[in-house]
Amino acid sequence: DKAINIMQQCVGIQKQHLPTSRKELCTSLNNLGLYYAEKGMLHEAIGTLEECLVARRLFLPPEHPDIGTTLWNLGNAYKKAKNVVKGTELFQECLSVLEK
Repeated sequence: DKAINIMQQCVGIQKQHLPTSRKELCTSLNNLGLYYAEKGMLHEAIGTLEECLVARRLFLPPEHPDIGTTLWNLGNAYKKAKNVVKGTELFQECLSVLEK
């Protein structure tokens, strides 16, 4: 898929030139993870979204909506991968973040 190749290249360039804690890099990781999930590439989606979550937690407060969004997206990826228990845990964590 040409779009995935372009997105991967963009993320690669950002990783070379931006610190992990940059919002732009996290946004690109989140978008790539969502695209992977949309294409059924769930292992890649989960890995990319987990990387995004780790990075966002480095520079955002725990109750930041971007962390909640990533938790939600990661929960959806796990759910699509038939890991409903992990997906539900992430949805609950998302809810607790967004309620603060």
